Amino acid sequence: MNGLVKSYLLILMVCFSVLKVQAQSVGGTISGAVSLCPNATNSGFLTLTGSVGTIQKWESSTDGGATWINTGNTIVNQSYFNITQTTCYRAIVKNGAFAPDTSSIACITIYAPSVGGTISGGGTFCVGSGVGSLNLTGNTGSVLYWLYSTNGGVSWTTVANTTTFLAYPNITQNTIYRAVVQNGSSCPEDTSSIASIVIDPLTNAGAISGNDTVCYLVNAGSLNLSGNVGTILNWLSSTNGGVSWTTVTNTTASQSYNGLSQTNLFAAIVKSGTCNADTAFFTVVVSVPFVNAGVDTTIMQGQTLTLKGVGTGKSLWAPSAGLSNDTVLGPTVTPAATSTYVLTITDAKGCTNRDTVLITVTQSEFKGLVSNLFTPNGDGINDTWHIENIQVFPGNEVIVYNIYGNEVYQKKDYANDWKGTYNGADLPDGTYYYILKFDKPAQVIKGSLDILRSK
Repeated sequence: MNGLVKSYLLILMVCFSVLKVQAQSVGGTISGAVSLCPNATNSGFLTLTGSVGTIQKWESSTDGGATWINTGNTIVNQSYFNITQTTCYRAIVKNGAFAPDTSSIACITIYAPSVGGTISGGGTFCVGSGVGSLNLTGNTGSVLYWLYSTNGGVSWTTVANTTTFLAYPNITQNTIYRAVVQNGSSCPEDTSSIASIVIDPLTNAGAISGNDTVCYLVNAGSLNLSGNVGTILNWLSSTNGGVSWTTVTNTTASQSYNGLSQTNLFAAIVKSGTCNADTAFFTVVVSVPFVNAGVDTTIMQGQTLTLKGVGTGKSLWAPSAGLSNDTVLGPTVTPAATSTYVLTITDAKGCTNRDTVLITVTQSEFKGLVSNLFTPNGDGINDTWHIENIQVFPGNEVIVYNIYGNEVYQKKDYANDWKGTYNGADLPDGTYYYILKFDKPAQVIKGSLDILRSK
């Protein structure tokens, strides 16, 4: 009985052994998959476990499993070295007569290098112009964070933002931004391009300084702009209080003037970058002291007259001879002959203005000596007919006749300039007769005169 049992058990052990050898093929599981960067040195191996059967081969694919290439490896470990593109591996296992089975697939994933990309949205703005935004494009990898700097990149502040869009606040100073990008945890980080936000300070036209009052025509100087924030675009000038302006092509801080004849309003136009322009104004007053020497007057010879000057400032009359006081507006004078008096007024700025008055002196009646002989022979002596003080009697008239009663000369306002001619020809020597007529006073004087050229 014991022998039968032993035989039976032996048969069972043999059957179980046969069944074990003929088990179904099992591809198993590959371990060791990793993700790497292409610029990193890489090497390692994959391990097949849990397979049933003999490894027929390992295969690799670089196109996501579309095609597979035999690596020539039949052991449980598959090595790799300096892979530059994602490569997947699998093992083919066959157990006896059973059909082969494929293992799990394990990939050595090669990430593309991190690319920081380009930021758009920066620019130049006026301070206080409001918020804005920046956008990152062309990046490869995820945004880890943003950075900004207000000292030109000497130091940076982190902005906890992992998106490609960044809104910035109302910036008041020059600021640069950049984003830090990483593609895969093993690849080095990369930094994007820098976006600059330039903040222009608010325009301040400043102030213009210079001489605010100058003398009429006698002036020269310059106006100077200081304290301005921004660039001088040009200057303007106006002679009608700003109703209309003339552009002066000048971008410097100094504007000159010369020989102004009337009050001028000057302006400097300043602009800071993208900010609005501002204007500084300055008025140059041309001082013309008021002066009036009075109304032209006619007086009788020997009559005393009070001049009636009007003006604002210091007064001075010229000529001063015969005046009771040449520094008052109303001096008295007794001119012996017709005279012109000039009144000059000087204001507190030293500017002057002047006016004239004509005082015509007439005699009560003509008592002058009338020459009864002249010798118009061109020797420069006694060449014209002379009537004493004739110039004191404006409106006079002289008429000369020959011995036959024919008029040979006539002149109103005679000026002692007749040379004994008639129609441009010399009159013959001889005796002639004259009539002098005066309006103020009414008077007629008659007499004779001789022309002697041989003398």
